[in-house]
Amino acid sequence: MEEYSFRFHITDSYPLENGKMEAVVRTKIKHAERGSLYEGYLRVHITKIGVFPVAKDIAEAISIRSLRQQLAAELKRYVRPHRNFL
Repeated sequence: MEEYSFRFHITDSYPLENGKMEAVVRTKIKHAERGSLYEGYLRVHITKIGVFPVAKDIAEAISIRSLRQQLAAELKRYVRPHRNFL
């Protein structure tokens, strides 16, 4: 299994229609051997039901399917505790 490290920082958040919020998360992904794979911003939609990373942003950022899934899970895990404070 590949070893990746993720760094996240919420840089901005703003309301959307129907009670949704959108957070912009600065994201850095590093591989243990190959170094930096991605550095940029990804959007996450926050509703009363849950936290949903924008799939289009993830698909444009990462081409490896397994890494996309892992990134989405890590983004959710990072943003979920912060949603009450946004």
